[in-house]
Amino acid sequence: MVAEDRIYPSNNELEIPNLLLELQPRNGLLLPFAGWGVKPRARRGVATYHFYVDDYRFSNIWQRPERLVQSRCQEAVEPNFSLFQTTPIAYGLQLLYKKRWIARWLQECGIRVWVDLNVAPKFRELNKLGVPKGYNAFATRGHEGELCHLEAELQIAKEISGVETPNMIVYGGGETCKSFCRQRGLIYIDPYQVDQRNSRREEADNG
Repeated sequence: MVAEDRIYPSNNELEIPNLLLELQPRNGLLLPFAGWGVKPRARRGVATYHFYVDDYRFSNIWQRPERLVQSRCQEAVEPNFSLFQTTPIAYGLQLLYKKRWIARWLQECGIRVWVDLNVAPKFRELNKLGVPKGYNAFATRGHEGELCHLEAELQIAKEISGVETPNMIVYGGGETCKSFCRQRGLIYIDPYQVDQRNSRREEADNG
């Protein structure tokens, strides 16, 4: 399979593709959950891939998004191309277009997609483009001591989904982020525990 060059429907002037409501993940995170490019992609069995890893690990995903389909994963978080406060908006728009195009293409291939909210504050409004009202599957990267950002991202998830407790996963961030998620009914993912669980599963598969 090769990703064709396609233009998808868009509800905005910047022509960022719309996601499909019918191909959002159901409540709860489907395991195993792993970072793209952290271990050899030839191995099978990862149900959900995320991109909360160094950008170089998925630098070619724009040219070869079909590799995600070939991995046989069932769900994926949108590629988290790094967008900082210092990133020029013109360049950031290109990265936003790429991640949402990849997300829509994956949906067309039957993969359910979590919307990535982990962007710098200057890109939060732009990052909503292409996400339809009622979409209720979000993901972000937690950071110790930065609960103000997590709170802002949660508000965006509430606004888009229309529900008080959205279907949202937070990857990492330590005890403060874990407590934040517990109090608000979000799904907290401890990177260390996930890695340990995946390692035990691989040992069992190879044993």
